[in-house]
Amino acid sequence: MTTLSDYLDEKTLRQFQDAFSAVAATQVRICGADGEPLLDDTGVPGDAPAALGRLDGAGQGPGSSVAAVCVDGREIGCVRLESASLTAPEPDVADDRHWRQRVLLLAAGVLAQVCERQEQLDRRIDQLTTLYRLTSEFTGQRDLQSVLDTVAATVVSVLDAKGCSIRLLNEDRTELVVKAVAGLSPEYLLKGPILISHSRIDQEALATGEPVYVADEQSDDRVLYPAEAAREGIVSALCAPMVFKGEPEGVLHVYTAERHVFDSVEVSLLKSIAAQAAAAIVNSRLNQEAVRSATMKRELELAAEVQRRMIPSSPPAIEGFEIEPVYVPSYELSGDFYDFIDLPPDNLGLAICDVAGKGMRASLLMSAVRASLRAHAVNVYDMVDVLRKVNRDMCSATLISDFASMFYAVLDFRTRRLTYANAGHPPPILVRRGELCHLHTGGGVLGVDTSLSYRQEWFTLESGDVLLAYTDGLTEAMNFDDEIFGRERVDEAVLEAWRQGHSAQGIAKHVLWCMRRFVGLQTRFDDLTMLAIKVL
Repeated sequence: MTTLSDYLDEKTLRQFQDAFSAVAATQVRICGADGEPLLDDTGVPGDAPAALGRLDGAGQGPGSSVAAVCVDGREIGCVRLESASLTAPEPDVADDRHWRQRVLLLAAGVLAQVCERQEQLDRRIDQLTTLYRLTSEFTGQRDLQSVLDTVAATVVSVLDAKGCSIRLLNEDRTELVVKAVAGLSPEYLLKGPILISHSRIDQEALATGEPVYVADEQSDDRVLYPAEAAREGIVSALCAPMVFKGEPEGVLHVYTAERHVFDSVEVSLLKSIAAQAAAAIVNSRLNQEAVRSATMKRELELAAEVQRRMIPSSPPAIEGFEIEPVYVPSYELSGDFYDFIDLPPDNLGLAICDVAGKGMRASLLMSAVRASLRAHAVNVYDMVDVLRKVNRDMCSATLISDFASMFYAVLDFRTRRLTYANAGHPPPILVRRGELCHLHTGGGVLGVDTSLSYRQEWFTLESGDVLLAYTDGLTEAMNFDDEIFGRERVDEAVLEAWRQGHSAQGIAKHVLWCMRRFVGLQTRFDDLTMLAIKVL
């Protein structure tokens, strides 16, 4: 049972009791909800008797008057005016009694107001404590559903409401979908959809960023489902928008079972909760995205590791030849590849390929093209047949937008004969005795048309010859002036490296250095692969 002493301490009660007694010129007693005095008889003001005697068992002496002290309709105590007088009685006893009763009622009213203020203060402290607790929970929780459930339950508790619902905007931001509830029946939640275009209350809240008050859900023409609200026992409601950095995330509705006017503190509290909930929702989503991103990054790292195993870690050692590959993917996964295929007798397959696109998709296509090439490369010298079959495989398993360019050659290192075919790839450069030529012979790119035909060509390599094959990541490298490195600069770099007598490794490094010097600090946007061969 709540009593006066729960609101005011003994010192404050004593001050009130002494002041009332002085004004009434007689003893005033402040009693608890059970009618018993809350203070002893010491400290009576003025020349009042030190003791007036205890009240009888009924809590009221002869001729005394009592006024109840009530807070929110609850009697928490009373004020009693004793009949004994501290001064000489007035001639008009009736007027005196009327005056003292008015003092008594005034005293009870003052105590009631003070207790109400204290109760409001305690309630505000509880609300602020709840807000602080919610902030801590929002900071600690990462699961979105847990955050929403906590908000709904807390709003019902702190505002002493019937129920609370949280609706979030769907992906196309046209409908508010229920995500968390407290105190509401499943039947009410299934009453029907809440489309933004139909709900004037939610429209106003999201448009203004301010809570919208509904005095009576059963009669307000803005309410979409008044009959369902009546069956649920809902009367008043407050709709608070959940907005984070100007972007609406949803709405928070709180409902009461009786007509209730939300005061400024309650409105402010609900706004704060809604704002923090919106921030928590966004943070939770960002955390989920971070987790997914970390998972994807790990999967990409694993896929990149698998792809790197498909790329030869070192070139084959062939007497009379130097071979140097360069492989620089722009992302973890690449659409470029080079390959060395052992072919009997005394032959080596050389391939460099560029699959359209980047990332995971290009990587998967690259794996398919490489597997197809290795499967059909058994026909050692028929480049036309090899490329035709690879093209057929790619056309049957990919979209029209998926294609690849490839330069494929077979080197007979016993006779130094090189047989090649170019399927839409940037033509490799052959430097012989200081002169350049480009290896164009072949046909169109792979994966577009099954009816494409290819041609092949062969020639014998000579000592001092240099061959450089590359993907378009080299020629299309761009500087800050949006100029591409281009084929002419590639030709100049290769020819300069040949004149300086570089090894195959030196040639590859020189070309790469020239490109990087041209590009500067500009970010690369494409994979880059090179294959340099020098005949000793």
